[in-house]
Amino acid sequence: MAITRHDCITCNVRTCSILDDCDRDTLTAISTYKISKQLRKGERLFSEGDPIRGVCFIKKGFLKVELNGRQGRPLILRLAGKGAIFGHRANSRHALHPCSATALSDVSYCYIPIDLFTEIKCKSDSLKQQILNLFLDELEVAEKKAVHLAHKSVRERVAESILIIADAYQYKENKQSFRISLCRQDMADLAGTTKEQVSKTLKDFEKEGLIKCAAKRFNYINTNALRGIAENIPPY
Repeated sequence: MAITRHDCITCNVRTCSILDDCDRDTLTAISTYKISKQLRKGERLFSEGDPIRGVCFIKKGFLKVELNGRQGRPLILRLAGKGAIFGHRANSRHALHPCSATALSDVSYCYIPIDLFTEIKCKSDSLKQQILNLFLDELEVAEKKAVHLAHKSVRERVAESILIIADAYQYKENKQSFRISLCRQDMADLAGTTKEQVSKTLKDFEKEGLIKCAAKRFNYINTNALRGIAENIPPY
């Protein structure tokens, strides 16, 4: 029987989202109620403190997820690309977005009102389990971020930030270069340092042959070496 009418079932982005292991009934229900939306580069999907009105599944593009820090300076928690989900944390005690999400490029996403998503989730053991797994993953990332900001050097944090960017853009050393949407200040907010320190560290990495970059284009990244720096593993 043809199932092409059920977008979530045939969507190739599903394989990198929490919907990948959901049963057919759950996917069909979400497809029935979701709508497709667009976000232009620079627009916010939501701001810190906004009411959570729905759940968003990112299909294309990149967003930066950030918190306001001291003196209004943001801290980028992570980069979100295709397969990312927002709004899934909502319940009676957590009805507001704890962070902001801003488009770094044009973004396409699917949206489903929170009441309908909650109703579907209550009937789906597979979706509840996937959301629980995501909660645990997000908690682990947040804990590591806090430890890294407290204990890692600027060099280690910038190396880790480059790895986060490479992962978000699905960089492979044997593939072509890629252009990022982040400015140096964004990279500084991701690493928890200043843009001057980011620029200096990038130049150091270039001199050491670990990266090749010009402006916002990365032509080469030695991911293994940078991972060693980020994790403070001495070279052999």
